[in-house]
Amino acid sequence: MTSLPGYPGAAAVALYREQITNDDLHSTFYYARIKILNEDGKKYANVDLPFTRVTGEWGWIGSEKNVAEIVGRTIHPDGTVVPFTGKPYVKTLEKNTIDHGNVKYQAVVFTLPDVTVGSIIEYRYAVRIGDYFYEIPRWIVQDDLYVKSAHFVWNCSGARPVSWFPILPPGAHIEHHETAGNVTGYHQTIELSIADVPPQPEEEFMPPIENYSYRVLFYPSTAHTQDDFWQEEGSDWFHDAGAFLKPNSDLTAATQQIVAGASTDDEKLQKIYSAVEQLENTDYTREHERREDKANGLAKLNHSSDILKNKRGDSTGLTELFVGMARAAGLKAGLMLVPDRSRGFFIPGYLSFSQFPDVIAIVNLDGKDRFFDPGSRYCPYGRLAWQHTLVEGLREKDNAIVFDKTPLDTISDNQLIRVANLTLQDNGSIAGTIDLAFIGAPALEWREQALLGDEESLKHSLRSTLEDMIPKTLAIDDLTITALDDYEKTLKVTYKISGSLGSWTGKRLVLPADLFLAGAHASFPDEKRDLAVYFSYPKQVLDALRITFPSTFTVEAAPSAAKFGMPGRGIYGLSVASTPTSFTTKRTYAFNDVLILPKDYPELRSFYSQFQTNDQQSIVLKSTPATTASTTPAAN
Repeated sequence: MTSLPGYPGAAAVALYREQITNDDLHSTFYYARIKILNEDGKKYANVDLPFTRVTGEWGWIGSEKNVAEIVGRTIHPDGTVVPFTGKPYVKTLEKNTIDHGNVKYQAVVFTLPDVTVGSIIEYRYAVRIGDYFYEIPRWIVQDDLYVKSAHFVWNCSGARPVSWFPILPPGAHIEHHETAGNVTGYHQTIELSIADVPPQPEEEFMPPIENYSYRVLFYPSTAHTQDDFWQEEGSDWFHDAGAFLKPNSDLTAATQQIVAGASTDDEKLQKIYSAVEQLENTDYTREHERREDKANGLAKLNHSSDILKNKRGDSTGLTELFVGMARAAGLKAGLMLVPDRSRGFFIPGYLSFSQFPDVIAIVNLDGKDRFFDPGSRYCPYGRLAWQHTLVEGLREKDNAIVFDKTPLDTISDNQLIRVANLTLQDNGSIAGTIDLAFIGAPALEWREQALLGDEESLKHSLRSTLEDMIPKTLAIDDLTITALDDYEKTLKVTYKISGSLGSWTGKRLVLPADLFLAGAHASFPDEKRDLAVYFSYPKQVLDALRITFPSTFTVEAAPSAAKFGMPGRGIYGLSVASTPTSFTTKRTYAFNDVLILPKDYPELRSFYSQFQTNDQQSIVLKSTPATTASTTPAAN
């Protein structure tokens, strides 16, 4: 086997995979057999096996996962077998603190020996789960390799049965067998055998892969219907959250002090929102151990008012505090559980609260529900982080648990404005400033990135972002950032640049019509599309390029004004205006939808092809010798 029919250039193919979970042994056993087809496929010799380790303050260790019994070998095309004799090593990916303990997210890493094109690599290992933990397996049936054959088994023991939500190709069938009367009271064997699984799609602007790649999602089963599950589990969650945020005397007193001087409900809410946003969001900062908090006199979190006293909380706690303070101010406010659509969409038939990792707030102002996201650091007042827009979530409304949808942004909510003011010299050298302005989601992304790093890493990322846009002949000499910490203002980055621009053809200098598209590539080159096109949020990009040049240049040719559109969804326009010593290019792109179904893909592809072709046009400046006026007096 030297190639994979139907998949030219495939790096490797999974000949067989197996995953067997035995609850009685607290273990899952894995096996993989992979054929290497080309040089790129040799990367599969490097194996990373993630696991989680939990340690306690009092010396106990409860390892939720531990990778053991690693065995592997490389089989060459001539039948030679090279066993893996190395020692795997453990690397730590992330650390977190929990009540009375710490969590380390780690990976066991090893490399199979002497792998060449044509080799087969195989390895097996066991994942042991600690006695204090229980984990429901996840069957990831489809990944980046074509799978010739795979086998999944879960020998499940417990006091109650489990159910599952399959995302599988037509014809795939899960076998299910039940027995009763054993020591644990209930036993199930769930099994899936499947063949010829294609690799998961890799397309530009893809929806969250968790909703489209083949997998089986398990969850504890109940005797109730789908509606009953969400009603009962939702009632329990909102009851507990309501008790945590219910205004007490401390919260009421603090709220009255914060809203003092406000004359309207909207003004009160703005003051409350501002106060919550000024607190430390521990989702973006280091965790604090309880002994450290105790030494600093900080309260244990028994009530949302304790978050206000401690001046910090996680995203959920801050949102609950905001709702509690809104209620203390006499406003009608509540919580809403929402998915993060950057990771996946909500599946009603998958009965697991893990689908709702985040919480937002809803406040009724002047008879209308308005949505707020105080748990998303630096999210503007009255707005949601984009991953919480256009999602179905669970909320409490009129003493009932109901599903509701969040609104979608408009193009004016999310903007990127790029303005270049440059001066061109006779020899083609150029210098000036470039301003990038970020509004809405683009600004929030940069501000949250700043929280996770230092100033130098932020500047490096901002520098790289502009370098990816403009021609490589331009250098960034300096940059300054404005309003990084003020979420109500436009985030602005000013760059000083210098270098050369364009190319000479005789006496003519050919310049790009839009400076910011040098690094752009053609989108949607394929005629057909398997999955929907997924944009994160509606947005508008506004470009302005102003170049001032000496009188020795004249504009010889420039693009004609152009407008293209995708009715009801996208617009594009480009125009060039010139004076004797300058020209200004203005470009507008706006798209107000996020999900384009495959049936509408040809129209989207045509729209993109039109304006991206137009973007490649140039402006031609012609160089003429300078003329000198005569100083000889005129004859009488």
